[in-house]
Amino acid sequence: MALSSVRVRPATADDLPALLAFNDELRDQLLPADGTSRSRTMPPRPALEFRYLEAIADPARHLVIAVGGGDGEPEEPLGMALFTVASANALLDLPAVHMSHAVVADRHKRRGAGKALVAAAAAFAEEQGIEQLVASVHPGSRDANRFFARLGFAPLAVRRVAPVALVRRRLLLGDRAVEGSLRGAVRRGHAAHDDD
Repeated sequence: MALSSVRVRPATADDLPALLAFNDELRDQLLPADGTSRSRTMPPRPALEFRYLEAIADPARHLVIAVGGGDGEPEEPLGMALFTVASANALLDLPAVHMSHAVVADRHKRRGAGKALVAAAAAFAEEQGIEQLVASVHPGSRDANRFFARLGFAPLAVRRVAPVALVRRRLLLGDRAVEGSLRGAVRRGHAAHDDD
């Protein structure tokens, strides 16, 4: 399927089953396969449905869906993305269109849906008079990072995420390691003076 047979349109409530399926694919890309944190990080299905319906109705967010299918054929959902307008950088007042939650179903990759979604983001930015696009890409997704790099996207910042409990444990362990190394240095210092 070429780019010309893929179109991007605003998502509607009728697209909810496809959006939830794309959400599952996005979750599988972002969260560990062992599922240890999935149950804690993913809201229940009714809450997800509500969030998608809320995004569809919100004029400040533009949830779009890429669909394929020729004339007279039923639409086939290929992928989705969410466009929002915000500063490109928290300290600079430079507006940008942010493209997030972008996903193309694995079975539909290499059919032009990703390019169609980026083209829709660029068109949306031009309509708003905005000159910058920002794409949120998971750092572990080599294919997605290569795709966006080929289209001219450069890294803006590396954002890291961690559960608060893990950070607290690591901070505590780090303090103990520092205290332990200081005590060891003091003991070594005493031992050196004892040899004098």
